[in-house]
Amino acid sequence: MTTPFEVLFKRFRLGVSLFFCGLVAIYGASQLMAPSLQQELVVLLGLVVGGVGFIIAMSAQLRMTVSRIWHFFNDKKN
Repeated sequence: MTTPFEVLFKRFRLGVSLFFCGLVAIYGASQLMAPSLQQELVVLLGLVVGGVGFIIAMSAQLRMTVSRIWHFFNDKKN
């Protein structure tokens, strides 16, 4: 709960960027490549990159949300 929001937001951006790159790879393979084993491998790579990006982004978002709730309830008022 002590991780600064700047670090968490950088992780979130990394995850979103990887997710977007995975989607671009999948879309590009389906539009620009003929059906083949090479196309399937590019789609698989896009799925892996997109999946990893999704996990990173969602874990960072969850961590930011939990941290905000934690700080809201543990705010010491004088």
